[in-house]
Amino acid sequence: MVPPQSLRCHVIRPTLTYLGVADTRAENLLLGTLLAMAWLPADKQSGDGIGPYGISASVHTRLWDDYLATQPDLASLIRGLASQRCFLQDPHAELAYNLAYATAIAWMIYQQQAVCLAEASDTQALAHVWQLTYPHRGGLARDFISSWNMTHGD
Repeated sequence: MVPPQSLRCHVIRPTLTYLGVADTRAENLLLGTLLAMAWLPADKQSGDGIGPYGISASVHTRLWDDYLATQPDLASLIRGLASQRCFLQDPHAELAYNLAYATAIAWMIYQQQAVCLAEASDTQALAHVWQLTYPHRGGLARDFISSWNMTHGD
């Protein structure tokens, strides 16, 4: 597994910066999401989740149709992260092999729901945000915290 700090520094932070988001809490939420989805038991994962964030094709499509389609500037920014030809042939495949794109889409899942991180100052609070807003099948805050602790040595 890629060290979490490497994911933060080389994928998550640059992607959020590209999107105009400079917030350590957002970085922690996305890193925790990635870790939670990697360690979540199979029965709690979305059965058709794609890539490291476990985003299903249906969630991906709904995000584009119901959220990004109404925000053309943001949609263009996100589309700029995707491959030129591959996205047109199989847009969902980007979730599996394009970490920056998948990270941006994961952030859009939270942004679409107007998640407020102002009071999410610790792992417990971020875990609660993940439990309530991210698509999974019965994942609990303790799953998020457990995966965080396994990879951060807490």
